Amino acid sequence: MSLLFGGQAYAHVDYTVLPQNADITTDVITDFAWYEGTQPALANSHDFRWFSFDLTEPSKVNISVAATGAGNFSGSEGPVSSVGALDVAFTLYNGVVPLESIESDTLTGTGFIGFGGFDDQGVATTQDQTTAASAFVGAGPGDVTLGNADGDWATIGYITHVNNGGSGVTELLNNWLLQAGTYTLLVGGASQPIFDVDGITLLNDGSYGLIANLSVQAVPVPGAVWLFGSAIIGLIGCGRRKTVAYNRF
Repeated sequence: MSLLFGGQAYAHVDYTVLPQNADITTDVITDFAWYEGTQPALANSHDFRWFSFDLTEPSKVNISVAATGAGNFSGSEGPVSSVGALDVAFTLYNGVVPLESIESDTLTGTGFIGFGGFDDQGVATTQDQTTAASAFVGAGPGDVTLGNADGDWATIGYITHVNNGGSGVTELLNNWLLQAGTYTLLVGGASQPIFDVDGITLLNDGSYGLIANLSVQAVPVPGAVWLFGSAIIGLIGCGRRKTVAYNRF
């Protein structure tokens, strides 16, 4: 993508914490990052909103991401001036990449001279690019590896993606069971890049407001499991007592 947008500066991955059971209003800087993540050339990591959230126990989650539409909004991290309605799409991954990760510091794959590139399941290695919707890249779902200038790197594992509607449509992931752990939610626009008549100026580049919400319901451990566990512990204790008694003779 750097050939098309040579003036675009590198940016580093910084996460926005996605709170539980509360809306968060923020934005992305294009309406096409997630779409480009489905293409062979992939997309630029700084065109997405990187959310993270933690689960302390197995839970069923509901995730919604809505477009604010055009206008000025009070954002969770400052004012949001949205130029239009985002074509919402998102991908869910297990784990997080290191803070300040950037494609040029990710030393996996081959990349270009002076750039490390990144590795997406062996599907592609590119300059200053990452993937949002790995399900559509190459042969199928893929993980994303990114690193930072300190030499820290990590791979986040693809779980699922959502892109069912169009511009302004709220996208939903409902009743999805996740284990305890840390997760990445990568949000971007699913529109194709739209160029002006000059073939250079992008018409859907700019701030697009969004409202994300995560609701969490812990999955209780069935009573039968507790009873079974207690029975096992009881048998172990009984066996130990018998062993001690036998050793006395």
